[in-house]
Amino acid sequence: MALQLNPALDLAYIDQAYGEDPVILYMIFDAFLSDSVPRWQSLQGALESGDLKESASIVHGLKPSFTMTGLTHVRPKVEVLEKAIKNDDPVEQLLEMYHNISVEIEELIPILESESERLKQL
Repeated sequence: MALQLNPALDLAYIDQAYGEDPVILYMIFDAFLSDSVPRWQSLQGALESGDLKESASIVHGLKPSFTMTGLTHVRPKVEVLEKAIKNDDPVEQLLEMYHNISVEIEELIPILESESERLKQL
């Protein structure tokens, strides 16, 4: 891939879906950072308050954004969390799953931020 993206991202998916278009990639990364990350963070409050209906809605709405952003390795974990929410698993277990996924997302945010900034310059 000529755009030389960080290998922490699913480069094969990104290349297949977006090709060499830095503008669309910038828009995807920027939207994830500005919309999906805050929505993901709001999931913690919904889980802590026991609002499983809202939690399921948040997770379901976010699933595609992980794939679209090239975080395809995160999506299956989010799907497992969604199933656990729908199965009314204990809140403590749901929060543990959420926190484990959050650690991974937090490590990827700086990568997406730097790639977004770099793509904006192209």
